[in-house]
Amino acid sequence: MPAAKDILTATQENGKSFLDTFKEHCNGVRIDTKNTVLNLLRKNYPEHHITEAEEGRISLLEFADAGHAMYILDSDEESFNATRKWRSVGERLEKKLHPGKLSDDYRFARFQYIWGGKEFLLYFVVWKDMLESQNRIFYILSPRNEGNIVEGHCVDSDELVLAAGKWTSQLHEEIFVFDNGYWEKSKDLWKAVEGSSWEDVILDPEMKKSLIEDVQGFFDNQKLYADFAVPWKRGIILHGVPGNGKTVSIKALMSSLYGRGDHIPSLYVKSFADKCNGEEYSIRRIFQQARSSAPCLLIFEDLDSLVGDDVRSYFLNEVDGLESNDGILMIGSTNHLDRLDPAIAKRPSRFDRKYHFKLPGEEERSAYTAYWRKKLLKNDTVVFPEELCPIVAQLTEGFSFAYLKELFVMALLSLVRGHKFDDFEIIDKDTESEEKKEEANTKAASDCCGDSEKAKVESETCQCSKKCEKCGLLKEQEARKQEEEVEKKEEVRKARTVMPTIDIPDHLVDNLLLRVIKHQIRILHSEMDNTEEEQWPSGRKTMGGEGDAAEARARMMMMQMRRRRC
Repeated sequence: MPAAKDILTATQENGKSFLDTFKEHCNGVRIDTKNTVLNLLRKNYPEHHITEAEEGRISLLEFADAGHAMYILDSDEESFNATRKWRSVGERLEKKLHPGKLSDDYRFARFQYIWGGKEFLLYFVVWKDMLESQNRIFYILSPRNEGNIVEGHCVDSDELVLAAGKWTSQLHEEIFVFDNGYWEKSKDLWKAVEGSSWEDVILDPEMKKSLIEDVQGFFDNQKLYADFAVPWKRGIILHGVPGNGKTVSIKALMSSLYGRGDHIPSLYVKSFADKCNGEEYSIRRIFQQARSSAPCLLIFEDLDSLVGDDVRSYFLNEVDGLESNDGILMIGSTNHLDRLDPAIAKRPSRFDRKYHFKLPGEEERSAYTAYWRKKLLKNDTVVFPEELCPIVAQLTEGFSFAYLKELFVMALLSLVRGHKFDDFEIIDKDTESEEKKEEANTKAASDCCGDSEKAKVESETCQCSKKCEKCGLLKEQEARKQEEEVEKKEEVRKARTVMPTIDIPDHLVDNLLLRVIKHQIRILHSEMDNTEEEQWPSGRKTMGGEGDAAEARARMMMMQMRRRRC
């Protein structure tokens, strides 16, 4: 591959123009597809001016699909190269009736393009050079007219690029998502967020009000920041154990900001990973996009897992910004605030406010129950009196919002399947069986050791203060140690899983929904007994995934119930 000095020397020796020699360099063994394509088009269309544009910044086909232009595909096989794609159409129940929809993933295509009363010839070419990311380039060909070319650029083509570029930079019922080293617009995430409302978010009223005012007030008061010479940027951290409203609050924020008159866009960061260029490059691209989209909401979910030690300083440099971060409101969520570096969590002017999403108190649990009751008011199959709300709230002490949701999902699924009173006697039979088993163990230990009181306490392991040859009991020291461990575990288990005893009005005792809910509470208590609190619910959440996880666990427990009945 000739160096720049060789090119200059060859130019001086053979008398060719520098541009001619440069073209030879590009078309030699050295592969430069972008220049090669451009040169081929200029050779084949000498009467046209050619403007090159990246699809990621000027999406001409989507611009036309939105009704701003028209295009016709040249379906000649010599001008058309694409992969045929199929996708399903319609809701889940409609898929069986609908054959689906076909589309093309173009690698090479030629179109007649019409915009603003002007006609263009448009080529779209896709390729990937070694060690480089994929190129997706439009070539806009416009006929050369007198006065149409100014300083080497086509006036008509530039007007099209300006209009399509501005449209492409905006969100159209989409959300910017950063993953695998690049930004893309996601309609799927928008659908998951669309319709989210603060009415669906049950939180402490004061904290909820403060969070909304913090976010909306930031975007309402640009002039106030300027008047006091304060940088117009802010950071907020949402923290607390999983399943207590962080994700649903972020959804409500995104929806409410897009619904404003000025349409504040949301940028959602899934990861910093970039196999080709590294995480530093990803962080740079994230903040570049945020600055160009400002004012905007920049979201880092699971912030503690995103910012590792190796990129922390680079991330902080971008947050502090030698470049202006005006108009950027950052929101970071984390389940483990203690794992965040103090330079992020405790340094002012980076993430200024912190909101702690705790396990809901009785008042919030009652409000959440009332929220579900409101959703079922038009359902004649469920008798859900308002008096049940405080009762359910008392019965669900220690439940997160995720577990409360799972409770109602499971209870309603049980009712839909037509379960009656007799279906919920199984749990009582199981409990009775366990009690009888414990009595039998206690009696056996008493007969063996002659110590009924001690045998009652130690019925599970049948341990006495002396070694007994008949039942193989442990020595006194080992027995005491194991007894203390059992007692500690039992205290923790009881604190977590014992359903509170409350007074239920006589007219509600036989309410089917209440009986189903109590039954499902026992099942969920059993699950909690084998799960560490910090892992509720298990797995890393992504936007829109909390409900799916709850329903998946609900289905799993339903299968367990069916096997138990069989």
